Amino acid sequence: MQILAGQIEIPVTRSRDDQLAHLQQLAARMRAACDDEVPDLIVLPELAAQEYGDEAFACLEALDDDLTGPVCETFADMARELGCPIAFGMARRAGDRRHISQVLVGADGRLTGIYDKLHCAQFGASGEAAHFSPGEHLLVTEIAGWRIGVVICYDLRFPELARRLATEGAELILHPVAFTRDFSFASWHAFVTTRAMENQLYWLSLNRAGLDWGHSLLCPPLMDDHHPSLAFGSQEEWHWLTLEKQTLVEARNRLPLARDRRGDLDVLPLWAPD
Repeated sequence: MQILAGQIEIPVTRSRDDQLAHLQQLAARMRAACDDEVPDLIVLPELAAQEYGDEAFACLEALDDDLTGPVCETFADMARELGCPIAFGMARRAGDRRHISQVLVGADGRLTGIYDKLHCAQFGASGEAAHFSPGEHLLVTEIAGWRIGVVICYDLRFPELARRLATEGAELILHPVAFTRDFSFASWHAFVTTRAMENQLYWLSLNRAGLDWGHSLLCPPLMDDHHPSLAFGSQEEWHWLTLEKQTLVEARNRLPLARDRRGDLDVLPLWAPD
């Protein structure tokens, strides 16, 4: 599978005009990145359609989309033009609620999947819970013969979620993020490595670009001296990533977690002295 991962610069967006200018500039950069080859999937970060932060969140009435507006229309047009699926982040309006959503459109521009962030962060530099509602469903979908699950940023810290997606057959987790340099930044990569290796799948944790952001990470299902993770820098980068099914097979054969995992941990008694 060939993925084009865009760690993108996102400018100030406080109005629809700001946002549409950003999306048009982003579309031009996507065209340039696909000039010689079309990937199986283009992936963009959390809330890729807008600035992240309290100032932008205060302007959500001007920036959100209900899946029929200009944000989704722009990405659907790009998917049709390039002939490949796109996974992008946006503020999704659903009735009287808003979600931080990762939306997937197919090569024909049609909606193929929505994941609403289950855990809205309200700590450090993140003030999401004051503006967004948590989601109520999971997503595992198929693209180019791969089973792909989606989680968003803070969801990473809850191992039960990744385990459920792995149980549903996920071979790759898309993890769009908005990790800035608060206290949570230092442990981010350790969690990515752990989640990828304990579930024996590929994990793509994709951030926005900038000095306070960046450093996206692709982790293989078994990381060793011959299979390192791939770390981005801090600036805008477009990486072509090749994922191989054989790597999954080899990782699972070499480290047989599925065979050795105990299924009775929740019922084993705690030791107590006689």
